[in-house]
Amino acid sequence: MPRGKVIDPDRVKPFILDQSYSSKLLTDDDVAGTPAININEGTLKGGCSTGAGVHEETELYYAVRGEAILYLDGEPHEFNAGMVAVIPGGVHHSLDNKSDDDDFVLLTFWQKADYNGVHHKRLEAWGTSFKTIDED
Repeated sequence: MPRGKVIDPDRVKPFILDQSYSSKLLTDDDVAGTPAININEGTLKGGCSTGAGVHEETELYYAVRGEAILYLDGEPHEFNAGMVAVIPGGVHHSLDNKSDDDDFVLLTFWQKADYNGVHHKRLEAWGTSFKTIDED
């Protein structure tokens, strides 16, 4: 029987996608030891934007810190700390950090690890989906 776990995001090693965005996987099935919702903490640097993406399955965003513009199928929406966004499969989406200096931090939630491209990049680069800051 799986045991409960507590994950400290400050102890999770960030996966650096590029100079503008880093990603910390907080939970997946492997981390949880049981089927689990996938949660990722993403950090978008000040003055930066994400490229537009589209997924087959729904994902949820929760804005933790900062202010951004979230584009859903090209339509801009204010997306600030405390807000939640539902992004159904097939909806093109991207983010612009409104601050030139402060990071925008969000949590992304989705059902299966395979639904997220960064998951595959972590596996390719690290051989695993999750590392702590104490690991190489």
